[in-house]
Amino acid sequence: MKDKELIDAFERSEINLLVELRMGNGFHEKEYEKLVKTLTICADEWEDRTSIPGEVLQTLIELYDELYNFSLIYGDEESIRIKKAAENTKKLIQRCTKEVGEIEPEKARVIARLIEKINENGNFFQKLQNGKGMDEQQFERIYHELSEIIDEIYSWRDIPKVLVNIFINLCELDLFVGQYRDEFKQHEEANKIYDAYERIFSLIFG
Repeated sequence: MKDKELIDAFERSEINLLVELRMGNGFHEKEYEKLVKTLTICADEWEDRTSIPGEVLQTLIELYDELYNFSLIYGDEESIRIKKAAENTKKLIQRCTKEVGEIEPEKARVIARLIEKINENGNFFQKLQNGKGMDEQQFERIYHELSEIIDEIYSWRDIPKVLVNIFINLCELDLFVGQYRDEFKQHEEANKIYDAYERIFSLIFG
């Protein structure tokens, strides 16, 4: 199956599933099965590539985050079903974005400084996961670097998987909000993380 046909099928199944959830109709098992089928085909096609088609970027990045957040809105058994589906979907997304081989030197050069900013003084995401809070100065450096290169990135037909995974991590910052608010009882930190999430999401997707 060609990428265009594959992406169209994947995006249709994703939209159909999420529309049911947004309308309050609950988790639609058949639509989810269609999503799993198309996403599995995507994984089969893309897992050995160094990049994925740019046109599928936003759908792939947002899918897990959206499903997980719906699991927080719905209650009881429905919440459990949605969360389980989200985790299964994440595994398929990880197959799609598994990093293999070397990316094109020019693209590697463009994103090298962004990777450097993420890893300086300890990995930005790892520190968040470890409960150390958000390094605001480091976030600003990451944001600035990404703002410098985002237009060039969107001129590429295919997006290197290493960058896709960075985008996924950035666009899932909102998942830390509940953890810091409810588990760590750090409400101010949770607010900072959510503000950062809104800024970075707007930068990446406009």
